Amino acid sequence: MPLVVVSFEDARRKERRRFVGLVLSASVAAFVGVFAIGAGWGQISAASQWALNAGLSVASTLEASIAGTVVDDVDPAEVVTAPEEVFAVAKPQRKQQRVNQAFPLCKGGKRVTCVVDGDTFWLEGQKVRIADIDMPEIGSLQCAKELALGEKAKHRLQSLLSAGPFEMHALSDRDTDQYGRSLRILIRNGQSLGDRLVAEGLARTWEGQRKPWCGT
Repeated sequence: MPLVVVSFEDARRKERRRFVGLVLSASVAAFVGVFAIGAGWGQISAASQWALNAGLSVASTLEASIAGTVVDDVDPAEVVTAPEEVFAVAKPQRKQQRVNQAFPLCKGGKRVTCVVDGDTFWLEGQKVRIADIDMPEIGSLQCAKELALGEKAKHRLQSLLSAGPFEMHALSDRDTDQYGRSLRILIRNGQSLGDRLVAEGLARTWEGQRKPWCGT
């Protein structure tokens, strides 16, 4: 037997058509039933509307479950009058974390929350690399100029991190680097702290690889 592949959208449209048919059938049945017992037009109209609302409520709840939305204890009247609340599906967001604490410089021993150099720090045991900048090194420096600039960048980063609340935003395509450091962009009041260091001449914008800081 050949394999038949049915897409999610086709399946949902099929279920919607099936329930529209059930809604119409229920409405006609209510109309005929009330008419058969000699009810007036007002009762017939009310009965038909009730059947229609009930059918729409069932159909809306089923479609919401198909779309991946969990609907619990929903009033049928609310489903009919405000279906957009039932079908709303949360969009995935980039991982972010709000930070507001002091950052000392890292020293010997166990590192928990401290600044390593101009682009790396620890936060509650998590090692973080600022993702949007390239900084001079102080551990594997190539010249005295790089050391001096790296030390200045380290102290400036400590000052910026300790100056007030900021958010750490994860990248959309990569969470850590080859050393296991979490790659994050730091934002305060809508501005990247990395861009702030670039503007102050202490860093370069990251372009995919490190470049030498010791010119001839």
